[in-house]
Amino acid sequence: MISARLRYTAVSLAALGFLVGGLLWAQADVWPGALMCLVLTCGCLLGCARIRRTAGRRQDEQAAELAAVFPEGWVEPWAGWCCEHGWATRGDLHHPATCTRAQQR
Repeated sequence: MISARLRYTAVSLAALGFLVGGLLWAQADVWPGALMCLVLTCGCLLGCARIRRTAGRRQDEQAAELAAVFPEGWVEPWAGWCCEHGWATRGDLHHPATCTRAQQR
């Protein structure tokens, strides 16, 4: 399945292509071709709007699922811990109550 970002980019580029094509047809006084290209441009723009709505709805669903799993909100696993040496390795992490503030900038 193609990601929403790639689909949105492809449909946006198609809309731009149809718009340019429609303007070129209109400049050449070929009105049926210009009208068809502009109709296809509108269709592509409606497709872009649908992709954005669908992606937004899926993000809302994922946020609701995350809220159901973590009702109090997401908490970072290392929240409240600090690293004296500037590296987040297991040996460097300790609780702030025992922090010596060594090498912290």
